[in-house]
Amino acid sequence: MNRCACAALVAGLLLAVTAQAQPLEFDGIELSRDIPCGGRDVNISGNANTISLTGDCGVVQVYGTDHKVSLGTATALEISGMDISVSATSVARLMVDTAKNRVRGAVVGDGQTAIVEIDGAEHELDLRFDGPVQITLNGVDNQLNWSGDEPAISSSGVGHRIVRQ
Repeated sequence: MNRCACAALVAGLLLAVTAQAQPLEFDGIELSRDIPCGGRDVNISGNANTISLTGDCGVVQVYGTDHKVSLGTATALEISGMDISVSATSVARLMVDTAKNRVRGAVVGDGQTAIVEIDGAEHELDLRFDGPVQITLNGVDNQLNWSGDEPAISSSGVGHRIVRQ
C-alpha cells in the first residue's frame, strides 16, 4: 500500500473513532425523543424534555428542570436540576443534586462497589441495590426507599427518611 492510501486509511479510522466517541446532545424545551444509546455518553439539558434512551449508555448527564427520562443501562447517571424524573434499568454510579428530583431503578456494581451521591433537598429515590453500594446522603428532607443488598450509608443533614422495603 502506498503512503497516500495508508494515510487516507488512518485518517478515515480516526474520524470514525471520533464520530463514535461524540456524546449525544439534547438541549431544548419540550423535546420528545426515543434514541438508542449505542454505548455513547448522553447530555440532556433545558426544560421539560421527554427522552427515552434504549440499550447500553455511557455516562448520562441530565441538567435543567422538569425532564422525564427513561433509560436502559448506564455506566453513570448524573442529575442536577429541579423536578427531574428518571427511571433506569441499572446504573453503576448515581449522582443527584439540587432539589425535588425523582429517581427509580437499580444500582449494580458488577463486581465493584457502586457509588451513590445525593446532595440537595426533597429528592425521592426508589433504588434496588445489587452488590456492594456506598451511599453518601447530604442535604435536607431527602427520601431513600431501597431494597436488595444492604448498602453502606453515610449521611448528614436534616429530615432524611431512609426506608428498607
